[in-house]
Amino acid sequence: MQTHRDIPFGDGDYTFRLGMAQIIAIEEKCNARIGAIYAHVMDGRYQKDGVSFGYGLQANFGLREVMEICRQGLIGGGAGFVDGRDIKVTDHLATHLVRTYLEPDSGNPLTKAWDLAEVIMSACVNGYEPAQAEAQKKP
Repeated sequence: MQTHRDIPFGDGDYTFRLGMAQIIAIEEKCNARIGAIYAHVMDGRYQKDGVSFGYGLQANFGLREVMEICRQGLIGGGAGFVDGRDIKVTDHLATHLVRTYLEPDSGNPLTKAWDLAEVIMSACVNGYEPAQAEAQKKP
């Protein structure tokens, strides 16, 4: 069982992980406990055939919540693979990636950030078993 996810995102593949420092930062930024934030993110989320999807009319997430989860997930993961090379993800790079690939001002729908935040939070709260996830995808 692991609590991080390696996910194609933006210009490469990045590791997303929420450690203690990142969870505390999210709680402080959102002025809420991580359990309440998790509940907000998960409201309106469903699973069908092992695939998660959101139903926007039942959503309860806040913009600050999903953006900060994604930013802190990048910081906690600390690594990426872009253009054939490993890179270190800093606070500055994480902020740039979120602004470029997730913020509505850059032409991104909110559901893009909501989907990613759900994956990050689920791994943090419930853990993630790569072998099980791959088995669910096979017919």
